[in-house]
Amino acid sequence: MATPEKTMSRESLVLRVIWMLIFLVAWYVAVPLLGLLVAAQLLFRLFMGAPSGVFMSFGDSLSQYLAQIGRFAVFNTDAKPWPVADWPTPHCADGQPAHTAKEPEAAETVVVKPAATVAAEVIAPETASEASEASEASEASEASEASEVAEVAEINKPYDLADQSESASADKKDATDESKP
Repeated sequence: MATPEKTMSRESLVLRVIWMLIFLVAWYVAVPLLGLLVAAQLLFRLFMGAPSGVFMSFGDSLSQYLAQIGRFAVFNTDAKPWPVADWPTPHCADGQPAHTAKEPEAAETVVVKPAATVAAEVIAPETASEASEASEASEASEASEASEVAEVAEINKPYDLADQSESASADKKDATDESKP
């Protein structure tokens, strides 16, 4: 007869094998994804002159994820990789610096500010952002209240066919009066 310790060990081994099969599927998805990422990074490097920072970060975290799957599969650790644990955070790059987009020169940049913002900055520079936010919020609430009132008035307006027929006949009468000399 089997002891309770051996039964628990078998059950935990069966559960681990199930997790290993799940991570095997994740492995077969992640490896081609990493291959595509390598090709995309190579093309980015060829055309832009430096590697992409986004590709570098994602590639690093994806390779760490694959390493975690490998460590779990060979019983090196009991810690399960993502989605059970957090996604690995990328390390700082040791190789080439990432490509950065060129920022436009200051002489070419034109900033247009509303008059209320400029006046608020002149009055109190430290509270200018608070004043502009408050004025924008009040303008937005007034506009939304006005549109709601108009919608409610239109909805609550009684619909009377007699009124429409009277106004239509009055319009026709005016049109005929204008045509007479």
